[in-house]
Amino acid sequence: MKFRRQHVLHGFIVDFCCLNERIVIELEGDVHDREEQRAYDRARAELLEAAGFRVIRIRNREVSRERLETLLRKVLGPLP
Repeated sequence: MKFRRQHVLHGFIVDFCCLNERIVIELEGDVHDREEQRAYDRARAELLEAAGFRVIRIRNREVSRERLETLLRKVLGPLP
């Protein structure tokens, strides 16, 4: 799978995007804990999902190769 970093998608800059699989991965730091930011993130995810993308959110401190593989397996099923 090929991911693009900091890709513009429907007027938003997403952290990572795989266009072939229509997956968006958003990395979230503490700023995303604020209520106004959570509301913005929900609205943004709804728009991207309405456009056919699956949005995966992951906390910065939880990012690892193993964690990303687990999340992608949940979305896509077994990977080759």
